[in-house]
Amino acid sequence: MIRFLVTIDTEEEREWGSDYLDHTHYTVKNISFLPPLQDLFDRHGVKATYLIDYPVAADKKAMSILRNFQDAHQAEIGLHLHPWVNPPYEEERNVAHSFPCNLPPELQLKKLRVLSDAVAQGIGRQATTYRAGRYGFDISSIPVLEEIGVTVDTSVVPFRRRKQPFEPDFGYLPSIEPYRLSYEDVRKKGESSILEVPVTVGFNKWLPRWLAKRYTELPNIGLRRLMKKVYGVDLYWLRPSYANLQQMIELSDFLIRSGVTYLNMMFHSNELMPGGSKYCQTQSDIDHYLQRLNDYFIHLKNHHDIQFVQLQEMTRYYPIPK
Repeated sequence: MIRFLVTIDTEEEREWGSDYLDHTHYTVKNISFLPPLQDLFDRHGVKATYLIDYPVAADKKAMSILRNFQDAHQAEIGLHLHPWVNPPYEEERNVAHSFPCNLPPELQLKKLRVLSDAVAQGIGRQATTYRAGRYGFDISSIPVLEEIGVTVDTSVVPFRRRKQPFEPDFGYLPSIEPYRLSYEDVRKKGESSILEVPVTVGFNKWLPRWLAKRYTELPNIGLRRLMKKVYGVDLYWLRPSYANLQQMIELSDFLIRSGVTYLNMMFHSNELMPGGSKYCQTQSDIDHYLQRLNDYFIHLKNHHDIQFVQLQEMTRYYPIPK
C-alpha cells in the first residue's frame, strides 16, 4: 500500500526575486482559481493538504473557499510561514530573513502563533501540519512547532543544496521514509514529537549509494550530463511544474519498486492561476497542467495500490515508538 499526499503551498501571488514587503502589498486572487483543481482531486479521491500563509489566512474570501474544501472535500488545512508577510514585523525584511529558520526562535514562535490563530479562526480548528516557506527549516524550528501543537512537518527536501550561505541545505537523506525529527539534525531520526514527511525527490533509476550521496556535488556539464544521456539517470521532484508526466511516472514507479511506502507531491497554489506564476502564463497552460495531473493519477491507480491521505493522517501509519 502506497500512501499518496498532495501538499500545496497556498499563498499570495508574487514574483520571486522582488522586494519583501508586508502582507498589505500582496493579493491572493489565485485561491479563487483552485476549485477546478479540487474538482480533479474529488474525481480521483485525492485528499489534498493546503498549507496556507498569512495573506491567505487574513482574506475572508480565500478562507471561505478553503474551508469549503476542508468541510466538503476531505481536504486538510495546514500552516506555511512566509516571514515577510506575517506579523509581527520585528525583523529586517530581506532575502535571508525570508527563510524562517534564519529568524530567532522567539520571533518564529510569535509569527507562527499569529498565523496559527488566524487559520484556526478561519477554518474552525487548530492546524497541526506545517511547511516552512522556501523550505527554510532547521533544528531551531522544532521546539517552536512543538510549542504551537504542530505534529507533522513537510519542509525537508532531499538533495536540496544551498546556493547561498543563508539557504537551507538538506542533501542526501539516510532514509526515504517518514521519520521523527532529531533535535540535532533535521535529516536524521530522533526523539522529537514531530513526524517529518519529506517532499518526494529522487532518482528515476538505481544508483549506488556512494554516488547518490555525491550526485548533487557533481557538475551539471560533466558526469551528471553523461549519466543522463548515456544511462538515462536523472533526479526529479514529484512536482508537476518541475517534471513532465513521463518523468513523474518514471520517478514514482522506480521509488515504489524500490520499496517506498509513500509519495509526497508538492506545488504552489498560484500555479493554477493564469499569470500567477512563471509556470502557467495562460489558461491553456493551466488546462495542460490539470491534464498532466489527471493522467498521472490514472497511471497511479491503474498500476499501484494507492491510498490517498492527508498530511496529518500520516501519524496513524508512522506512530511515535513506545
